[in-house]
Amino acid sequence: MATLRRNPFTPTFGHAPFAFAGRDELIDDVIEGLANQPGDPNRATIFLGPRGAGKTVLMNAIAQEASSMGWINANAVARRGLLEDLMYALKTSAAHILDEQSLPQLTSVKVGPVGASWESPQENIPWRFRFQQTIEELNRQDVGVLFTIDEVNPECEELIEFISFFQLFVSEGLDVAMLLAGLPSMVSTLLQSDYVSFVRRAFQRHLGTIPDEDIKDAFLSTITENGKTIGEDALDLAVKAAEGFPFAMQLIGYSAWRYTKDEKELTRAHVEKAIRRSYQEMEHSVVQPTLRECSQREVEYLAAMAADEGPSITSEVAVRMGISMTNASNLRRRLIDRGVIKDLRMGLVDFDMPAFKTYLREHPLGY
Repeated sequence: MATLRRNPFTPTFGHAPFAFAGRDELIDDVIEGLANQPGDPNRATIFLGPRGAGKTVLMNAIAQEASSMGWINANAVARRGLLEDLMYALKTSAAHILDEQSLPQLTSVKVGPVGASWESPQENIPWRFRFQQTIEELNRQDVGVLFTIDEVNPECEELIEFISFFQLFVSEGLDVAMLLAGLPSMVSTLLQSDYVSFVRRAFQRHLGTIPDEDIKDAFLSTITENGKTIGEDALDLAVKAAEGFPFAMQLIGYSAWRYTKDEKELTRAHVEKAIRRSYQEMEHSVVQPTLRECSQREVEYLAAMAADEGPSITSEVAVRMGISMTNASNLRRRLIDRGVIKDLRMGLVDFDMPAFKTYLREHPLGY
């Protein structure tokens, strides 16, 4: 029996793809900011985009590149316990550099049930100064610190607290950087807080759709560099179906590769079958969760858009819904903020995520 080649496509949230598509400039901007002196605006960057846009993957890629430059990365998710998670990640990543006295110490061990107690010399020091002491110790050895925080949540009080710390670190000239990533609606709500005015000046990078040319290059290199081929017709079909969306690209590539089994070429038939399977996965993992976060009126707006073959004229959407242009404009703005639709030009909008139009034509109520 022939040995199956490992599937090089990775349709898993946060997993690095074999070939990145269309994000090189964003990575270069942040890496250049780290190479510059403290104060570079790229050192405070927010990545926002819908589910599957590649936010986590992008942050991980930057963190890996930063590590190769000698930076220490502390990463965490914005949830309860964020400060403790960040400190633990920082101390663990920098264990080979930091003074042993600053690391958690084992104070006791018990048997039945087995357990251990750890104590940090900094435990009684406020969080801001615990971070500052560790950063300063690393900076004295010419090591910068990159904090990466995923799944921004405006209700996470510790996130707001850490942002206030970071603002002070920057004002004190410490060699630090911070990347945040989250859904557009979550980031928008966070930025409205009076306690994080500093982060409003951070660079906001919206991860929209990727040009077809970049998607095509990523498809082709992933396939050919892993021992298989794909015809031009099949490749063009896969690119069109991905609609510039990284997660859709990985799903289509993954399924098409699976369907080839021990065959060497990904054919049009493989791709067509993969597209059907991938759209089902997109509906389950991206479309339905996003629609559940929308109001009923927002879903109705999207369903009205789905009636169009191409982009939608906002005035026509308002007529279909039987609402005023003012109400339609408010709904449009909220959906753009959510990352579901995009503004092409004055009065013209389109879906910014694949599978939505197909799903809403079959489920106009959103379910």
